[in-house]
Amino acid sequence: MMLRGYRSGDHGLLNGPWPPGELLGLPLAEWPALAEPASVRPPTDDSEELCVVPGAGFVRYAEIDWVHRRARVEIGLRPGHTEALDLLMKSVTTHGFLGLNLHRLHGWVTPAANPATGALESAGFRREASVPGNTWFDGRPVEREIWAVVRDA
Repeated sequence: MMLRGYRSGDHGLLNGPWPPGELLGLPLAEWPALAEPASVRPPTDDSEELCVVPGAGFVRYAEIDWVHRRARVEIGLRPGHTEALDLLMKSVTTHGFLGLNLHRLHGWVTPAANPATGALESAGFRREASVPGNTWFDGRPVEREIWAVVRDA
C-alpha cells in the first residue's frame, strides 16, 4: 500500500468514525449517532508528517522528536478499506524508519474499540503500557494502551 504526501484535495480523508488519536483508527461499526467524527488538522510545521493512502485514509507522524528520532503515529481509515491493514502497517514502519529516519514509533490503542492488534504485532509493534481511564469512549472512561516498535540497529 503506497503512502504519498498530503495535498489540500485530500482534506476529506482527515475525518471519520474512529476514536481520535488512535494508532489503529479503524471505522467503528456502532459509531454513536451524536458523536462528532474524529478529525486531524493539516500539518502546520515540521513536528509532524501527514501522508495519505489515496481514497482510503491517512497516516500521521505527530510529535516528531528529531533529536531522539521518535514519533507518535495515528492512522485513520475510511470504511471499506481495512482489508490491507497488514500491508499498510508495513508501509507505516518503512516510511517512519527509512523515509523519516526515526528509531521509535509509538501510538495509542483503545482496547474497548476492538482494534486489530494482530496487524500491529505483524509490523513489530508491542504493547508497552496500559493507562486505566485514559480516554472517554462509549459514555465512560476506558483504558488506553501504548504500543511501540523500535528500529533494529
